[in-house]
This record gives sequence, structure tokens and C-alpha cells, in this order.
Amino acid sequence: MPDTPDYLARIRDLAAARDPLTAQAQSPALIAELIANIPAERLITGPAPGKWSVAEILAHLAEDEIATAWRYRQIVEQPGIALAGFDQDLWANLGNYPARDPNDSLTLYRLLREANLHFLRALSPEQWDAFGIHAERGSITVRDLATHMVGHDANHISQIQKLLPESPRLDPDSGTESAANVHGLQARS
Repeated sequence: MPDTPDYLARIRDLAAARDPLTAQAQSPALIAELIANIPAERLITGPAPGKWSVAEILAHLAEDEIATAWRYRQIVEQPGIALAGFDQDLWANLGNYPARDPNDSLTLYRLLREANLHFLRALSPEQWDAFGIHAERGSITVRDLATHMVGHDANHISQIQKLLPESPRLDPDSGTESAANVHGLQARS
């Protein structure tokens, strides 16, 4: 399913005024805290037919981090490169997300995110401004993509909190518990 203008606006709002490196570094730990002590059955149970379970969201985050890793590197290597989108539902089907172990997906997501952050921290200012042409989003710099991932994370963290109301309410800016639900938005899946 292609990105919609409403989805992209929501992701931009969720990422607004947040440092992409700091926020991206926090996301795996926030998610780990949300799913800690939650029975596996709760993580693999979807909210409704056609809606992702927590386990499926975690598999999606891990595989999206693979695509993002490639995009960062392609933009830096070949500024102006065409960047294909991907069909997240097809990837979920081909990857058999419902059968994925949620802890394995979280580990993969965390390790890929750490590798991407290591890459981003080593970039020059010029490399942060390198751009590619995304099939759905148009011209996008490394900085834009890193910021997009902050909003993408926050969107899915919010979705996980809704699926697991018994988990702690976390503030994604500080990594601490908060009385308010994180952003209170529906996720795209």
C-alpha cells in the first residue's frame, strides 16, 4: 500500500522537533520495555482480521530497518538515485510475520538500528544532505529519511501501546513512563 498524504503528515508530526539520532537510539529499548513480561500469546494475537499483532509489528520494524539501511547507503553512494518503495503487506506475507518469534524480531530490529546509527554518526554534513528520489515521497535526503524513521517508530510504538494496554505508558522523548498514551494515533498497518 503506497504512503498516503495523511500518513506522511502524521509521521512528520510524530517526528517534529526530535533529534533523529537520539530518538532512533531510544526506540528499541522503549519497545522492549513495552513487551517485557507480556505473555507470548498476547504478542502473537492480532486485534482483528487483517490487523497486525505486536509480533507482526516487530517483524515489520526489523524488515523496514533493512530497507532503510540500504536506502541510507545508496543515497550516500549515489546521490540522486531512484529509491523504490515496497509493499509492506506483501513483505509481511512473504516473511510469514505471524510465525516470527517477537523477541527474535526485536533483536534483529535493535541490531540493524545500531548498525544504521553507527553509519549515520560517521556521515559528514554533506552526506546528511545527499538525496535520493523515493518512488512515493519524492526527493528525500538522508536527514529526511532518518527523521521519517523517528515518526515511523513513534507510530508503531503507539500502536503497540494500544494493543497492550497493560504495558507501561512510555514517553518516547525521555524513555520514561508517562500518564499519557504516546501520541494516541492509529498505525498504518
